Amino acid sequence: MMPRRPFFHPARRRSWGRAAFILFLIFVAYRILTPNTKEVARIPSPNGTRTARLRKIYYVAQPSYKIDYRQTGKWLWLNLLYLPAYTNAPPETTVETLQWSPDSQKLFFRINNTSIWSHTFNTPQ
Repeated sequence: MMPRRPFFHPARRRSWGRAAFILFLIFVAYRILTPNTKEVARIPSPNGTRTARLRKIYYVAQPSYKIDYRQTGKWLWLNLLYLPAYTNAPPETTVETLQWSPDSQKLFFRINNTSIWSHTFNTPQ
């Protein structure tokens, strides 16, 4: 029977070093492949059943937009819209907003006070 190696044996130190290096490489790859994101707005619906958020995603100079929502009390955000780029105005001059209808059934996405997109939520029957 072979004697058991101590915990801080040189062979074990090398394997810990390799594992740390691999985790470092995964972290660097994640940071490179994940675009910069800025949350522009997070607004609850007037009746409190949903929350919507608008995020700006910077892949290149022109930002992309992503709108998600989730039911109150849930953790998972569901994607409603991904707009690759809005090129009708320079990105420095755009003002993005989300707005709920008073009955919480419609969500509007506006850029510079112009309606770009809307979504109607189904009501449970």
